[in-house]
Amino acid sequence: MLAEIHARLIGQMSGDRWSGVEIAEDIDALRSLAGQVESATAIVMPWREQAGEQPLMAGGFRQRIEMQFLTGIVVREYDQFMGAERALKFDALKADVEAALAGWEPPSCVEPCELIGGESSPIDTGVSIYVQTWATARFLTGEFS
Repeated sequence: MLAEIHARLIGQMSGDRWSGVEIAEDIDALRSLAGQVESATAIVMPWREQAGEQPLMAGGFRQRIEMQFLTGIVVREYDQFMGAERALKFDALKADVEAALAGWEPPSCVEPCELIGGESSPIDTGVSIYVQTWATARFLTGEFS
């Protein structure tokens, strides 16, 4: 799924506004990477999976798994004390990510991506990240693909 999301973001967000799209393994790697990449870089990271009940009782196996992932948008802007320029830059970049993912169904999934929430956080002096949580779903069938 991450490779599909990574490819989607690269395909939808190329151009002058974006510096690149990276993948991080976990929250520590996300924070570390956010302090090193260029401004206007998106970072994708797996977050959590939540399994539903397995409803089939007469044989077979099919369990719905909600999969959450994060997208982080890094902005480097050394402006005034309150970080207004960074906050304003998040709006345009966030709109690009939302346009690329909202309603799009990754090929390996069974439901379109939907936004769960988001928040910004400072990483270092002049560097902030806006992280959004997204969800989609797949079925676990116990079969090899």
